[in-house]
This record gives sequence, C-alpha cells and structure tokens, in this order.
Amino acid sequence: MRYRGWWIVVTAFLTQFNATGASGWVFGVLILPMQDDLGWSRSAIVGVLTVERLVGGAFGAWLGPLVDRNGTRLLMTASALLAGACLFALALVEAAWQPYVVWAVFGLTLPGLSTLAPVAAVSAWFVRQRARAIMFYTFGGATAGLVLAPAMAAVANEWGWRSVWVVMGCMMWAVAPIAWIAVRRRPEDLGQAPDGESLPSRTAESSHDEAVLAVSDPDWTARQVVRSASFWLLTAGFALTMLPASSIFIHMAAYVQSKGFSLEQGAAAVSIYGFGAVAGRFVWGFTVGRAGIRRALVLWGLLYGVSIVVYALPTSIVAIYAATIFLGVTVAGSLQFRAQTFPDYYGRHIVGTLVGYSSAIGTVAGATAPLLVAFAFDLTDSYTAVFVAFGACCIAASVGFAMARPWLAERPLTPARAL
Repeated sequence: MRYRGWWIVVTAFLTQFNATGASGWVFGVLILPMQDDLGWSRSAIVGVLTVERLVGGAFGAWLGPLVDRNGTRLLMTASALLAGACLFALALVEAAWQPYVVWAVFGLTLPGLSTLAPVAAVSAWFVRQRARAIMFYTFGGATAGLVLAPAMAAVANEWGWRSVWVVMGCMMWAVAPIAWIAVRRRPEDLGQAPDGESLPSRTAESSHDEAVLAVSDPDWTARQVVRSASFWLLTAGFALTMLPASSIFIHMAAYVQSKGFSLEQGAAAVSIYGFGAVAGRFVWGFTVGRAGIRRALVLWGLLYGVSIVVYALPTSIVAIYAATIFLGVTVAGSLQFRAQTFPDYYGRHIVGTLVGYSSAIGTVAGATAPLLVAFAFDLTDSYTAVFVAFGACCIAASVGFAMARPWLAERPLTPARAL
C-alpha cells in the first residue's frame, strides 16, 4: 500500500476493533459473569456505559474543531494508551463506584478511537473512494463481534472475567505505536491529493482536474452547516438510530438467555450478529455506490427498523439466529452512514466539527439506551417492548433522512473556506 491513506484505514480499523470490542461486544458477553461475581444489578453494571458515552460525547464536541485544525495523530495515540490503562483498571474493581470512574475516564478516549478521529482521518484522505475506505475501516467494529465475543467468552469461562480486561488492555496498548507511525493530518501535507493522486500543478491543463475535485468535495463552513435544516434532520435521524445501535448488541447474550438458552448460545448469537454485520458492510458499501448517499440512508433506516421488530419476536433458537443475521446486516450501515454522510454532504475540511456536534447529541440517545433496555428488562422481565419501540424510532429516522437535502440542493450562499 503505497498510499498512506490506506494505512490510516488500517489504523482506524484497529481502533474500532478494540474500542467497540471493549465497550460493546466484550462488555455484553461479560454482563452476566460480572453480575454473578459482584452481586450488582444489571442496571448498575450497564449504567457505566451511560457515563462513558456522555463523557465521550461532550468531549468530542469540544475536540471537533481542534481535530480539523491539527489532525488526529496525537489524539489517536494518546487515546489508545489511556484506554489500555482503563481496561487494566477494570480487572481490579471491587466497589460499585469504581467501574463508574474507570468508564468515565475511558469515555475521554472514545473521540480518539471510534466516534471522531477515525472518521475525520479517513475522510481527509479520501473523496472519490470514501465509501470504499469507510466500508473497510468500519469492518473493525463488526469483526470485533465476530472474533472478540467468542474468544473473550472462552477466556472468561477459563480464567474469569477479570482476565478478559487484562487481555483487552494489552491489545489496546498495541494500537498506540501503530497510530503514531501511520497517521498524518491530510494528504496535501505530503504533496498528494485525496485518493492517492498527485497534487495538480497550477497550470491551465490542471484546471479541469481541480474543478472535478472541488465538485466532489463541497466546501462549507461550520456556521453555514448548523444553520441548514438538513444537518439537524440528519443529526436527529442518527440519534434515533443510535438507540438500538448502542444497546441491542450489548444485551444480546443476555437477551438470548432470557429466552431460556445458555451463555454459550448467547455468545454464539453475538458472533452471528457480528458475521451479519461484516457481510452488511459490503451490502451498504455497494448500495451507497449504486443508489447514492441519500437514497441509501432512507432505505437503511426503513430496513433497520423492520429488522429490529423481526428480531424481537422469535422464541426458537434457530429463528433467533436467523433474525440476528438480518439485524446484523442492517446495523452494518450505522457506522458507514454516520462516517460518510457529513463529508459527502458538506466536505472533508469540517468533518471533525460536524461529527463532534452531531455525536454530542446522538450520544445522549446512545448513552441512555443500554440503561433504558436494562431498566425495561428489570421492570417487565422481557426485552420485546423496548426493542419494538426502537424499531419504530428507526422508521421515523428514515422519514427524516428523506427530508434532508444533499449539498447540491442546499448550497451555501457564499463560498466557504476550510477551517
């Protein structure tokens, strides 16, 4: 890979793999072992994720403009180091307040590992190949479900849940030097254009290429974007889809067990979900390329809502596994669209700012959803009602996406300058 942008994609893959694995897939597998060992309620255990994500959302909104100006190299490296230390600390918790402190600190690393820096880094290095690059790096989160969920379940069964956090901490620390070596701010800093092309010379012959690049990379200011209706429709839609995206897979193993099946069958469901999410990356990457970002967004929101309702209804393990594959394929679009929509609609120069602002709002939904699901289960001893409600939210998000106009239909009134 001669073009550094693809090494940045690999780095983003690794940060997604570890961060989503730790606070999502692996955490979900460990809910019941931790509950049995520590004697805490399910709501108390899952509540740490609310704190983590609220901290991450607020910090990301502040970091966004800084990322646009300074790049993501230092942020990604420091975040990996701090996150590894937090995971080691989780292996030592005894009192109920301790994991809340640890996960709150871990929340400070989320912008650098999953919600902000990977999106900004990859978007800065790709324009025409952005859908493909984002598809590849978002495989990290899906692969974590496919690989880490069963692997860490096996570690927990053999050596206990505390050993899992030690292993995850070592893996997170291994990412830090890779990020420091691979990541750079923008291809222009190295004399290249996005997608690995050479920067055009300032001649008449290059004017056409420059014009093509300008058209494919719209240029707005953050102030113009936040005054547009489309930005808020997109933000609201992503917030609604964050409710199931941030919670169902965390409760998946417990959900399967609530139907009367074993921990191993629950972990297998998580792996099947991860397999569906991996396959779904190709589905949505192809769909975006063929239908365009707006139509693909609308279709994704609709199918995501339907898949959640279908997932909430089965009672046999075979039917649950089949519905889980469908759900995995649809949820695969979540990272793809959240990462690609804002640079496609508004350009790559303010991605950090826009993702930071949007994520701060979406984080409220994402942070409260796992706890909401836990409360719903504690009250009703069932996940069905809350999952069906989440499906309705996704269908509502699809309507909002349909109303959000792309940048060609809603241009800024004056030429914008990159921040």
